Amino acid sequence: MKQGKDCKIADNLKVLGKGKIILGNNVTIGDAVVINVSERLKIGDRSIIGNNFIIEGRDIEIGVEFWSGHHCQIGGGSCFEKTSTLRIGYWCHLGNFGFINTARLVHIGNEVGMGTDTKIYTHGAYLSFLEGFPVEFGPVTIGNNVWLPGAIVNPNVKIGNNVVVGVGAVVTKDIPAGCLAVGAPAKVIRENCYPRKYTPEEKGSMLGEFFSHFQNDIAKSPVKLEYRKDSDTILLRLVRERSTVFNLQEKHVHGDATPVSEALRNELRRYGVRFKSYPENGKYVQW
Repeated sequence: MKQGKDCKIADNLKVLGKGKIILGNNVTIGDAVVINVSERLKIGDRSIIGNNFIIEGRDIEIGVEFWSGHHCQIGGGSCFEKTSTLRIGYWCHLGNFGFINTARLVHIGNEVGMGTDTKIYTHGAYLSFLEGFPVEFGPVTIGNNVWLPGAIVNPNVKIGNNVVVGVGAVVTKDIPAGCLAVGAPAKVIRENCYPRKYTPEEKGSMLGEFFSHFQNDIAKSPVKLEYRKDSDTILLRLVRERSTVFNLQEKHVHGDATPVSEALRNELRRYGVRFKSYPENGKYVQW
């Protein structure tokens, strides 16, 4: 196993396969995790592998700042065959009891959220196809900026960019970009609705409400928050301290990293606003 700096790995990690394991910087691996790969597993910087996660397969690559809950699984039936490959982009979220089957290629883009109990299947078979029962093998492709809260995705499905799928949906057919789809089987009920573009004034009003929430409910010290429409930035100013700038367009944070700035960055993340920045030695470092 090759690991970057400052990784945290529980003592009871079980490694079964003979494949290469490459961990980036600041990767955390929880309790009772099992890794069994025949060729390669690569996990990106600052990723968190939750407790009781089973990772198995042939060739798996997970991007930067992946997060998973407990009792998740990657692999399942046929996951060691030559057709088995998994690629996950950055900022991927896999909720508790999430499952990704990799009998065939699975490609998941950037900033994809898969909520609790989300399941992705690349094969479905049990009874004989010679007797007319359904048997299907096929890849799954999920684009960038997709939210799948507790959904099931079947083989041979492509989901475009900027898609939201309703809770409990069963995706059996392709979903085009920018859509909202719900139901079992999932059907598109709104087309070309994401992402929505707001005017600077509308965005300022929305952020004003967010600032009020943050200052009243989250911040533990006096802060000044200002939204600058001309540069699409949030200015965070702490009493007797320097300013920290959150650039919404570039998705970067610049300046001092303090407990309050980290609380703001985390609260924005909870509202779906993420930044390609992380704290190191009291300053924000960019990807």
